[in-house]
Amino acid sequence: MQFKGVDSAGQAFDSPEELWHHLDQQPSGRRQAWYDRAVKYWDQQDASVDGVLGGYGHVSDSDISESQKFLRKAFGTRLQNNAQEPLCAIDCGAGVGRVTEHLLLHHFAEVDLVEPSGHLLEAARTRLSNPMGAKPWPIHHRAVNFWQLGLEQLEPQPSRYDVVWIQWCLLYLTDEDAISFFHKCQRALKPGGRIIVKENICQDGFVVDKDDSSLSRSNAYMLKLFEQAGMQVLYNVQQRNFPKELYKVRMYALQPRAS
Repeated sequence: MQFKGVDSAGQAFDSPEELWHHLDQQPSGRRQAWYDRAVKYWDQQDASVDGVLGGYGHVSDSDISESQKFLRKAFGTRLQNNAQEPLCAIDCGAGVGRVTEHLLLHHFAEVDLVEPSGHLLEAARTRLSNPMGAKPWPIHHRAVNFWQLGLEQLEPQPSRYDVVWIQWCLLYLTDEDAISFFHKCQRALKPGGRIIVKENICQDGFVVDKDDSSLSRSNAYMLKLFEQAGMQVLYNVQQRNFPKELYKVRMYALQPRAS
């Protein structure tokens, strides 16, 4: 893909392929070094909403509100039929369970969580499983599985999910692994299911943060990635009410192109 980029040390790249080739030359190898650095970064962050949002915990309410509107737009009336047809979702890059707690469990009878950082996942388990805690979602809704895995390692169960929710974690996957992950997500969807991606978007090309091994892609780059993964974009919406000093955030609703 012909998108130019730069990393946080100022090194420029003429294409993503040049970036991956550069990382391949590192002594520890591309994949291991790239993913290990990301997990190490998140292992050092506080296991709280403020910690997983980089000190911007105050944006959580507006973030959830915008996600709620987008989920209703993308998934429509099926959310209202959950009593007759129990729905199932997976929260990818779940962190401390913020999205599961405040959004997904309000609509989905079962939610699985995937998170590579052990201490964040344990905080999510405590947050969602405490029998004495307040649960504002329907009483029969529950978090089922807590998997400590990177998305590149996940092998989701075929035809299990109505919604695959991927928020602020696609930027940790290489292009190759992102495309492979989307292929697995397509097989994991029930008929009529949706993949929701919510991600930081840079203005042009791509920007690499070497501290946490993240790759922020432009909207054009994201659309090309979805195309290569065989995904059809149903909705593409920029999040509102977000701090201007941060990357813009876009929400994408996807389905397999064959559908």
